[in-house]
Amino acid sequence: MYSLQSTEVSRLWVLLVLLLSTPMYWEVDAISFKDQMGMFGDLKPPQLNKPHLGVKGSDRTFKIAIMADLHYGETAWTSWGPHQDVKSSRVQDFILDAEKPDLVIYLGDQVTANNIVAANASKYWVQSMYPASRRSIPHASVYGNHDDAFTVYEDDWFGPSGIPGLPAFDVGYYHSTTREDLTKEEMGMPTSVSRPGPEGLWPSMSNFVLTVGSGRSPGTAAALLYLLDSGGGSYPEIISASQAAWFKATATEVNPAGSIPELIFFHIPTKAHAKVGPSPKSAIEHPCVGSINEEEVASQVQEKGLMDVLTKRKAVKAVFTGHNHGLDWCCPHQSLWLCFARHTGYGGYGSWTRGARILLLAEEPEFSLKSWIKLENGEVVADIDLV
Repeated sequence: MYSLQSTEVSRLWVLLVLLLSTPMYWEVDAISFKDQMGMFGDLKPPQLNKPHLGVKGSDRTFKIAIMADLHYGETAWTSWGPHQDVKSSRVQDFILDAEKPDLVIYLGDQVTANNIVAANASKYWVQSMYPASRRSIPHASVYGNHDDAFTVYEDDWFGPSGIPGLPAFDVGYYHSTTREDLTKEEMGMPTSVSRPGPEGLWPSMSNFVLTVGSGRSPGTAAALLYLLDSGGGSYPEIISASQAAWFKATATEVNPAGSIPELIFFHIPTKAHAKVGPSPKSAIEHPCVGSINEEEVASQVQEKGLMDVLTKRKAVKAVFTGHNHGLDWCCPHQSLWLCFARHTGYGGYGSWTRGARILLLAEEPEFSLKSWIKLENGEVVADIDLV
């Protein structure tokens, strides 16, 4: 006689809870619910009760703030490092209070794990997102090349004094916190809408899609936000062919007609960015728009097909990356835009004024996408209409 397995019972219970207690969540996110069930199968049902993302107000808009390259925990054993973290939080505080976004996307390198002398970087991970969390602003993240990097040894650690508080011969202190552990930590935050991603997809964790619900047609989507893991740290710096195939299959399933605009977010730029961007340290000229162009594009080590998929898909409007602290331009590439964010944190290299890229999606009278850079001094630069 057939009997339900425990996992099947759990999933049926999840469906019942959603149908009875959160009808709006079910209605708006139905477009991707099948995929969510696969990704959330091993999590407790209460964690599904996350903030709803949707356009707001009579103007039917949705605003995103991109925080890139925060680098919390840098030189964590010194007095300088924690002071930089305080300054990074002040930048976030200012931008969030000034712009009042509906969603914050943390675009990678939230922490400098290779400078954190402990096997657990989770306190810095949570600290990096606390400015959004304490304001009850939903947030999601992707991984960068520093978030789970192994500790870099300093020569003076092995001198007579060593690092205060560091146990002798405790190699566990030099292990990075895994992407899986950081994801679990983040998903425990009530304001996080991050997801672990499909099992078996390589590399790593942060591959998922978020639905921005429509204000004009309830139960449908105004936009789809794809967050991808571009590797680095414990992985090569690459978006794999498997990820490109996953995006193509998922986008085809949830948006078969290509009528819903799609925005793409990941940390490390592609080789296409290097081809379309202005020469390093040259003026940023039309059709590109930006305010700093101070270095070469540091792209992924190989191109495994994602850009080919994106450029052939009419629904994709723009790709947003971080990684390069000295770049903040947007340049057109075939039918879409390639945009850098802005170095937000006081960790990491570079002395350029910190800030964040802001995106404003609007449904009326038709879909539009505007962007600008909000600087920590209050200045607004590099405003552009992307759609």
